[in-house]
Parts: sequence; structure tokens; C-alpha cells
Amino acid sequence: MRRYTRSVRGAIRLSAAVSAAASAWLLMSEASPRAGSAKPDARRDVTGHITLRLRQPRGQWVRKLPLKLRKQQLTSFRVCGVWNFPDGRPFSCLGAGGNLPERTTTRMEQSPIANAMRRDDSPGWGMVGESDHAVSKAILSNTLTGNRYGTFYYRVTLRDLSGKVLLTSNKVKVVWYR
Repeated sequence: MRRYTRSVRGAIRLSAAVSAAASAWLLMSEASPRAGSAKPDARRDVTGHITLRLRQPRGQWVRKLPLKLRKQQLTSFRVCGVWNFPDGRPFSCLGAGGNLPERTTTRMEQSPIANAMRRDDSPGWGMVGESDHAVSKAILSNTLTGNRYGTFYYRVTLRDLSGKVLLTSNKVKVVWYR
């Protein structure tokens, strides 16, 4: 189980490092004279929404997921956020909402933080994934929640390249019980 936790943390750190390098490259390229025609991120209005759902393997997509905590056994669940998913359709993690606005990313977060990655720009929330696609998904487990009983909330935020939150999804929750 420790190897799994280390690999999850390593994957999160690698994802964050790659994302930071890509963001730095993009920010540097925006400083060039050719990039002057783009509207600055701080003044850009974003319309749209992110639909977030949870499920156990082979289960239905839900907003609240009660799970029995077995501290010596890995219990996984899936979290999926889709940009502009059409209202009135049964949720699927395959997309169908279109592309993210230009120069934005999504960040999947957990609260309380427990074993998620702490970030200064998200007080009270820990990062569990990041994506530049319209579908943001992750397979998480009880090791990320620190094998603790209680309620953990998840959200996806749409951010500009400087990390400023432009939009927040609905919150979903996982309840670990005895």
C-alpha cells in the first residue's frame, strides 16, 4: 500500500511539475510582441460550467458516495468533471461539452487536504489532479484521504495560466464510514 501511495504522490508531483513548466513557457511566450492581440486573462469573462460526479468501479455516477473504510484494503473510486456537459442527459465521463476556453486549465481538488498536494493558491483544498482537456478525471482511494473516517469534498476549478480561479464546479462528497 505504501508503494501505491508513493506512486500516486509521485504522479501528482510530476503532473504539477510538467504543468508548471508548460505554464512558465506559455507565460514567457505571451510576453512576446506577437502575443499582444490576446485579451489579458484577468479581464476575460468566462461563461460555462463544470459538472462533477463520483462513482465506484462499475457503479452509477452520483454526487454523494458512501464507502466503507477498510484501512488495510485499498478502496478506489472515480471522480470526473466535464466542461459544459449538456443538462438533462445522463452523465458520462466521455465529454461532449466542447473544449476549454483558451489558456485555461482545470484542477481537481479535495478538502480536507489529507494526503493531497498542498498549494498556496487553494487554501483548504489539496490538488489531486490537473488537466488542460474538457474532461478532468482521476481514480482516487482511501490512501489519499489518509485512511480517515468522515466526509471529503471534491471540486474542479477552471484557472487561467497564472492560477487564478475563473470558475468552480459543483462540490461532490465521499463519506467514509465504519
